[in-house]
Amino acid sequence: MSIAITEDHRSLAETVRSFAEKRNLRGAARARLESSDDALPEFWAELAELGWLGLHLPEDVGGSGYGIDELVIVVEELARAVAPGPFAPTVIASAVIAAAGDDDLKSSVLPGLADGSTVGAVALGGSVTMSDGVASGDAGVVLGAGLASLILVPVGDDVAVVDMTGNGVAIDSPPSLDPTRPSARVTLDGAPVTVMAGARRVLTDLARVILSADAVGVARECTEMGAAYSKERIQFGRPIAMYQAVKHHCANMAVATELATSAVWDAARASATGGDQLTYAAAAAATLAAPAADLCANLNTQVHGGIAITWEHDAHLYMRRATTLLHYLDATGAAEELTDVTRRGVAREKTVELPPEADAIRDEVSAFAQSIKGLPADEQRTRLIETGYVMPHWPKPYGRAAGAVEQLVIEQEFADAGITRPAYGITAWNILTIIQYATQDQIDRWVTPALNQEVIWCQLFSEPDAGSDAAGVKTKATRVDGGWLVNGQKVWTSGAHVAGMGFATVRTNPDVPKHDGITMMAIDMHAEGVEVRPLKQTSGASDFNEVFFSDVLVPDDDVVGPVDGGWTVARATLGNESVSIGGGSGGMSMPGAALVAPFDAHPERLDGGAPRIGRYIAEHQAMGLLNLRSANRAVAGGEPGPEGAMTKLVLSEIGHEAAAIMT
Repeated sequence: MSIAITEDHRSLAETVRSFAEKRNLRGAARARLESSDDALPEFWAELAELGWLGLHLPEDVGGSGYGIDELVIVVEELARAVAPGPFAPTVIASAVIAAAGDDDLKSSVLPGLADGSTVGAVALGGSVTMSDGVASGDAGVVLGAGLASLILVPVGDDVAVVDMTGNGVAIDSPPSLDPTRPSARVTLDGAPVTVMAGARRVLTDLARVILSADAVGVARECTEMGAAYSKERIQFGRPIAMYQAVKHHCANMAVATELATSAVWDAARASATGGDQLTYAAAAAATLAAPAADLCANLNTQVHGGIAITWEHDAHLYMRRATTLLHYLDATGAAEELTDVTRRGVAREKTVELPPEADAIRDEVSAFAQSIKGLPADEQRTRLIETGYVMPHWPKPYGRAAGAVEQLVIEQEFADAGITRPAYGITAWNILTIIQYATQDQIDRWVTPALNQEVIWCQLFSEPDAGSDAAGVKTKATRVDGGWLVNGQKVWTSGAHVAGMGFATVRTNPDVPKHDGITMMAIDMHAEGVEVRPLKQTSGASDFNEVFFSDVLVPDDDVVGPVDGGWTVARATLGNESVSIGGGSGGMSMPGAALVAPFDAHPERLDGGAPRIGRYIAEHQAMGLLNLRSANRAVAGGEPGPEGAMTKLVLSEIGHEAAAIMT
């Protein structure tokens, strides 16, 4: 999913994408590989005419009056086409001047940057000093310097605006790794400057946001290129997308891209307020985006194989752009700064902007929350169940069939009132499936006891020889009078040792394709023939179990859905599981801030140091943002995305990393 979520933003993204295709911007980028022409691209004037160079600038200086939220969408889409030219450094320069410049500087410089007659460049490092209105020193490698009319150079906590056509400016333009957007070395020797006092923070933050959007565009295009090719390339008689190694490459690309996208989206939103919130969000974006672009460019090459290392293929265009972004975004430095910002107590709240119709719901929800606020826990739960507030998104009468807006209002009002809904865990996704697929008799028997927390359910899917193949079911059910005899084994069953009921996949027809011979059954975990053996983990705890079935009688009345047609029911349960695990904001994981104090106490014990902590913080933050974006998209009327499944994966990976850091 691109940065764009709302209908207006998606429309903007589609417009830029269409422009890139019609003007063949990727072809223009390729033409730069062997060209000595360092002029502005032919479409530069069109970018200005379309208003994209000044999209984020006030109207009184020739801009369109929008914000960084809209600008990053244009940057992402242009990056997907590896559009040549200095668009990114120019809009970084104008964004910084708009945020930190005085009125005279804004009025004299921003109109030219908005209409394309002035080209900007940005230095993000160097060793320039300033005295009496002139600057001297090495500005380092400067993005876009070769074509620039002005350059922003950090000097201590300030930023110097340098006229590139004036005295005291020397430019050395050796061949660039990325000829589509060349860099140059700039040296100042008594160059006259205009000073933006205290603006270095703004320069760093906005450059991180905009260049991270550029990196996300590279990552997304590489991900889509690799996935598309894997479906076309035939090897050993089938598409290479069917091989697990290639699937893993494509999945890793997709997850890295979505995490970085979420971080950039949030950083763009934070630009409206600035300050520590922007610094935190921009550092998180830079920590994730450049490595994501680099990973995806490399894995795209791996998926394509030999063809990708030829000059004729476009893969190396993205590799070049990704590699230069690694330098400019400095993910290690950004991660270290994110650790420092977190140490200072800065955190980024995850909020959803609700439409006006939320107000009509809020009064009713607030009144209900207040009415049960002082009740004992059991009475609270009863009232929540009676009214459907216990699981608002479930269908009536068990839930409220609440849409996205109502669900978010309920969360907000319950939080304000201190109301905590019961935590059902695995029971919830099993019971929701039962509501969706069971008979009324089964619903009557099972739903209310589960909601009252009288019965815990477990999910009996995984088997020893099946791995991640949920349809690789060998547990067998044989027809007998009045029901079925079940024999077999399940493994990695969470909570089986405390469950009263289990929801199981069993094989009822071995003579048909594996997905067609599965039946779903509810099994009494205390029935004769059921044996639960806890699996002792390395921690000493036993959260998972092996479950053995020896001639366990399951009545016909406990078969859920059609015989031999249970795969559809099983898939619904798996979907409910992904939404449940992936739908939170990280409550099952260790917050990044919790790692800072232990690290500070013994920094010598952690390989990778503060940047490693910062990367964990960024990934944890982005994991929560995946679901925040999903909620925002739902409020805007968008379709569900991959966030739930991705969050489940990321949750596992950062859990491992948290344990490694704390060990």
